Amino acid sequence: MARNPADRRRLYKRISLLLAGIVAGLVLIAYLAGPEQKEAEIGLRYGLTLDGKSWSTAIDEGNIRVELDRDAAKLLALYSTGSGNFISELDLAGSNPSTSNRFGNLLWPQCTRIATEIFIDQDIPAATRSQMRDATISVFLWLKELTGLYIVLTKGSSERGEEFSSAAQRISTPDDNTIAIHWVDKENTVMSPDELAAATMWATQKRGQQIPRSTRIRISSNVFDTMPDDEIDRKSRKMAIAHELSHALGIGHSNDPDSYMYPVLAPSASITPADRTALAIAGSRAC
Repeated sequence: MARNPADRRRLYKRISLLLAGIVAGLVLIAYLAGPEQKEAEIGLRYGLTLDGKSWSTAIDEGNIRVELDRDAAKLLALYSTGSGNFISELDLAGSNPSTSNRFGNLLWPQCTRIATEIFIDQDIPAATRSQMRDATISVFLWLKELTGLYIVLTKGSSERGEEFSSAAQRISTPDDNTIAIHWVDKENTVMSPDELAAATMWATQKRGQQIPRSTRIRISSNVFDTMPDDEIDRKSRKMAIAHELSHALGIGHSNDPDSYMYPVLAPSASITPADRTALAIAGSRAC
């Protein structure tokens, strides 16, 4: 035992340090043994009207699951701009990502189960509601095939399971990992008379990437009044739906007037090789 004040002070100091170390160790053990700590996230909201800069990051990091023909595949080539950035052949062909910034492109991960929900305004006649539902399902299945994404129809996909779109739902945020599409009667005041569709996406910046969280799409019944009843690969109601749903998957507008992603659907609109490439990239984000 220490015999003088100096020795006692040194002893007390060592004991204090030992006790502090034990406490710190117990706190660390409790932290590690507790619930998994959730990573900080930054929530974002995008009105999908702006087009991104380039597909180059998504091409460089992508894991494309679907087959592309030769014309589409060659659009995956990347070129240096000389300033440390890259541009892709696809960018030059007309297609753009919906949003891109220092976190790259806004794309769904391949392993995410994307629940898709169809809601239709009850004021729309029953026969038209049935046509809207069938056309929307056809487009969802088409996009699933061309992107390789894990898209699942969960609500409103049958007459028996019909879901009506309420005024509150049309302005609400969908659940996480959900794309909610609302068919709105053209007389409804939620959309302006000349507006055919509007899409909003909620996203998260996480692990250096921006990840979609949910999307709400409103489509006016005017689409059924102004567009022919034809297949997806030509100007039609289905093509108009495909245009909006493609925004929800991360595809922006094209500067090619013959593309279905051109801001205005022309009589000559089609699914171009650049469009098929963009769809493949939209489903290429590895988990």
